[in-house]
Amino acid sequence: MIKNEIIWANGHLFLAALATICLVFSAPAKAQTVANEPDTTFVEDGGELFDEQLDDIDVEKGAGVPAWLASHISNDTLFVGCDREVLPRKLVIHTNNGDVIYKVDFRFMVGDTSLLYHHPCDSVYKNIWTDAHVNPYGNLFDSLKEDVHIPMKGFCLPAPGYITSHYGWRRYRMHKGTDIKVQIGDSIRSAWGGQVRIVGWDPRGYGYYVVVRHDNGLETVYGHMSRPMVDQYEKVFPGDVIGLGGNTGRSTGSHLHWEIRYLGRDINPEAVVDFTTGQLKNKEEYVIGIKAIRQQEAERAAMRFHTVRQGDTLSAISRRYHVSVKRLCQLNKIKETSILRLGQKIRVN
Repeated sequence: MIKNEIIWANGHLFLAALATICLVFSAPAKAQTVANEPDTTFVEDGGELFDEQLDDIDVEKGAGVPAWLASHISNDTLFVGCDREVLPRKLVIHTNNGDVIYKVDFRFMVGDTSLLYHHPCDSVYKNIWTDAHVNPYGNLFDSLKEDVHIPMKGFCLPAPGYITSHYGWRRYRMHKGTDIKVQIGDSIRSAWGGQVRIVGWDPRGYGYYVVVRHDNGLETVYGHMSRPMVDQYEKVFPGDVIGLGGNTGRSTGSHLHWEIRYLGRDINPEAVVDFTTGQLKNKEEYVIGIKAIRQQEAERAAMRFHTVRQGDTLSAISRRYHVSVKRLCQLNKIKETSILRLGQKIRVN
């Protein structure tokens, strides 16, 4: 008996379960169920072929669940007896946005995962494919000698919210992505087509996160989700829902932390996307300027920080490092009247 794991929203009641199965197989445009914390259910292969097709189920006329689905509930798990060929590519979860997503668990559909390592950009990434690190690529980027032209067609904005935190320095720590406001349970979408490299958990950083390697050569990181909706190695298409918005990891409110990377190096998403319109700034290609990025990295390496000690003031730090108080405030996004804390890092150049 082959079991296909299904992600399904709020399936505790039998009637709700049956209603949801109707929604699953007809994929209606208007979804009523909201799923912040979806449950996990399973579908069993009944080992038979059925003459009826799932698309024939007419929910609008109240046809209900056909008898041949042989549905039943056991320990809050919904079982559906039908052949896998009859199932659609995915099964259902309803998100806050009203999206109806249907998904068969990828792990049960794949036998030998070693066959899944092949990717259009394998040669670019020197066949490095691992879920151990977001950036496992060492000095691959350093070996580049010319600007890189990335095709950008097929883009989909991962989430439609406003920016809550920009790419750039946060005091003494580099914020390598753009934070977009989402609610817990909102749909998070793949920016381009590609293949999932990491589905991970980072309690002190990203929380639940997904890394996708795209067919155009970029990689994107989606952090702080309440639940990933994809599996490692899974192929995704532009706009596919890959997870639900959340507030996990190092996060002080529900949002999506979104990064764009190339060979491990972070790229400012706000240089690529106009977040006020949700459109690319250049819909044809994005040029990664190697010289500009190396200059940026050199500036990062040259940065100096002062650790605040007892008795330190902005004036004293200003005199010590020969930089004006005004400049210190600009670098650290503070005011001249700000109170310094012991152990605080103050950028001084």
